[in-house]
Amino acid sequence: MKHSSFKPEARWDKPLMPNDAGLQNPDCINQQIEVLALFKSAKILPRIFFWNNKIYKIKKITYNWQERLGSETISYFSVSTGIDFYQISFNNTSFNWQIDKIIQ
Repeated sequence: MKHSSFKPEARWDKPLMPNDAGLQNPDCINQQIEVLALFKSAKILPRIFFWNNKIYKIKKITYNWQERLGSETISYFSVSTGIDFYQISFNNTSFNWQIDKIIQ
């Protein structure tokens, strides 16, 4: 029997609910970053990102998905550096990358 590679715990694409104080999750960053990525066989494979003057080598893409925001398509990636987990995203219209969250 073939096992599915779907891991629901790897998804962080659901909107965050405000906490009791009305503030968004403090792990939300939403800052523009630079990314070295491989575009291969209609897939986007981020390999390295640069954030706060530091280089983060992506060891594994744990999950990826797309969402439509109006006329834009956003590709989301849950990635591991081997130490930490991050959610990064690519806007397929503006070609901008951003770091969305640090996953705790």
